[in-house]
Amino acid sequence: MMGLFGKSKKQKDPLEEADRIANKGFTGLMMKGFVPKQHRDLINQSLSSAKQAQMAASGGVTLAATAIVQSVTDTGKLVNFDPIVVIVLNVTETNGSSYQKTMETLVSKLQIPRPGDTVGLGYNPANPVELIYMGLLA
Repeated sequence: MMGLFGKSKKQKDPLEEADRIANKGFTGLMMKGFVPKQHRDLINQSLSSAKQAQMAASGGVTLAATAIVQSVTDTGKLVNFDPIVVIVLNVTETNGSSYQKTMETLVSKLQIPRPGDTVGLGYNPANPVELIYMGLLA
């Protein structure tokens, strides 16, 4: 109980802890019993976006492509007061291939991309064929 009567436990990653609470053990069972599937899917999608943003921010992902922002649409969802947005991008990979991509991603409220901005994309370590948003490039 909060480390009052014993050794204090190591600090756990908040996103991993939230995932454990929402999907595993007794609390996960209660979530399945009381929270509709569509809401659980939204919770898990938000957790996934936050994990990807955390990986990109920590430098755990290398730059695989750059992209020019064509449009940004707010979804109305927030994770830790940072918005999740839908971005339409013109992507240019390091091998020279170019294409248009639409992605839903978590962005910093201090660095929300605007049309015309250049952003970085990296390969998702959990799914190497998927590109994830890494933030604005200077």
